[in-house]
Amino acid sequence: MKWILRILFLPILVVNLAVALMLIGCAYSPLLPPATLPLLSLAGLAFPFALAGNVLFIIAWLLVRRRYAWLSVIACFLCLPQIRAFAPINVGYQKAPADAIKLMSYNILGENFTSSTANRDNPIITYLEGCSADIICLQEFPFAPLKNAKDKKLLADYPYRSYNISKDSQSASNFLCCLSKYPILSVEKLDLGNTSNGCTKYRILHDIDTIVVYNCHLQSNGLDTNDKSAYEQLLSKPQKEKIKTDETKTLVKKLRDASVKRAEQANIILADVCEETTPYIIVCGDYNDSPISYTRRQLTAKLDDAFIGSGNGPGISYNRNKMYYRIDHILHSSALESYACKVDHTVKVSDHYPISCYLEKRR
Repeated sequence: MKWILRILFLPILVVNLAVALMLIGCAYSPLLPPATLPLLSLAGLAFPFALAGNVLFIIAWLLVRRRYAWLSVIACFLCLPQIRAFAPINVGYQKAPADAIKLMSYNILGENFTSSTANRDNPIITYLEGCSADIICLQEFPFAPLKNAKDKKLLADYPYRSYNISKDSQSASNFLCCLSKYPILSVEKLDLGNTSNGCTKYRILHDIDTIVVYNCHLQSNGLDTNDKSAYEQLLSKPQKEKIKTDETKTLVKKLRDASVKRAEQANIILADVCEETTPYIIVCGDYNDSPISYTRRQLTAKLDDAFIGSGNGPGISYNRNKMYYRIDHILHSSALESYACKVDHTVKVSDHYPISCYLEKRR
């Protein structure tokens, strides 16, 4: 009888092995430079699915044959750093010190905010006025509504403001904006090469110290309606015949090409960060990349991830087309300590949720 059971379980164990190897491959895919291995570098996007598969195998084996659960347990153990990056658990860092700075990053999806709607009853204005942040970095925030809001004396708690667009682009979707309660000493646009997205560096005076804040909107995937529809169908009905091969190829190509550009941009930002002399550095914004990606791995070689340090759960920050990933990040230098980092799912105006945290200077 035991031999019969072993024979019956063998195909399941083979599938389990495949899922375990998939998890490990996805977890360590950020080690692969997208420019060299662009398709394999995208494997991080499948990490949540591979992790879920291994968790289900562990539960199933514990109910049926405990001795077989070791395969997925070992795979999860080997991927503990990536699991923590994907869904950290932090209990002791939820109460911020009184002198901590609150920073928020938010892609507001510029088309939701126009000159005609730049009034106090606009949900974006309402949220920003009530968020109690000291520094706000916004992406896709068009200039005209910002000027109107200032003329109407809205967002009065933020007397220091800076806005600009990315290189060679007049698209409202590429405006970057900083609202600050503290003086902005200087503003510098980083040259990220041939892209319509961008990154702006602000030097902000806090007490007697200078804090350098990078507001990033890294390369967008450029997915149109057909691409997003193909992605949704791949998730919900992967065996459906109506899913066109050409549409899937187009989707993968766009994700691949955008990943290569973001890798280049991350390296440019990292090089600039390494040249900074101030100990207080923050790199935040819409990275358009998940926690399991080459882009975030490159930047965290020098910086700490605020969400991993003081957040809880997966912290999904993009909320459309079943692309449920945390693609908005707040990274900071080791001279800062993060507290109560969270993604606010209560505001549903944009296709992104805002991410915020408290940062205290280490003395």
